[in-house]
Amino acid sequence: MKLKPLLFICLISILSCKSNDSFSLKKMSTSERYDYISSNLKSKKGSELGNFVYHIKLSEVDLKPYNRILFEKLETAVFPYDMYIVSKLLIENGGDKSAIENTLNSKIKIWDVGNWSEKFWDLIQNNNLKIKKSQYYSSDSTIQKYNIPEFMKIKLANNELGENPLLMVDWKIVNYENGKLIEALNKLNIKQIDITPKSQSVSLYGKRGIDGLMRVSTN
Repeated sequence: MKLKPLLFICLISILSCKSNDSFSLKKMSTSERYDYISSNLKSKKGSELGNFVYHIKLSEVDLKPYNRILFEKLETAVFPYDMYIVSKLLIENGGDKSAIENTLNSKIKIWDVGNWSEKFWDLIQNNNLKIKKSQYYSSDSTIQKYNIPEFMKIKLANNELGENPLLMVDWKIVNYENGKLIEALNKLNIKQIDITPKSQSVSLYGKRGIDGLMRVSTN
């Protein structure tokens, strides 16, 4: 009778081993496994890349030999999702910290947007990465993330925004008095600001977008 519990435990262990090796990597030779993982890391993007990395990690395969491929992936990535997955994996693999920092610094406009901004800054802070913040970030982020006057000064100087851009707060268009944008923004507990520049906003929003669009998310 005692054999039944033992058999059950053995069966569960076998199934667990199988489920942790979704791609049958353990049945491959070393070169086959390397080629298979390399090919998928290079080709997959978005959620497919995330799912692949998740299952590879479950298989307990050492991913350090793939750091070169991961760095190439990070350098060519055009979406924050891919950059986040690869950056996190490189950090876990003990990849060249300065190379990670250089790439994140050079591609800050890709990842410092929307909800991704907070995820990346948390990753950066938790791993002591040296990333240069934009001039318009507040020197004391515990009070407010943005220096609003500096933000507007830079966007106006770069001709990205006009004096009275269309303002969207938490996905709702908000009206404000002309010339009073900074006052309106200072009343908000701002989490993130993204913009659609003047060069694009008119075709999207008509005359209302002549000065660009500011998308603000709040805490």
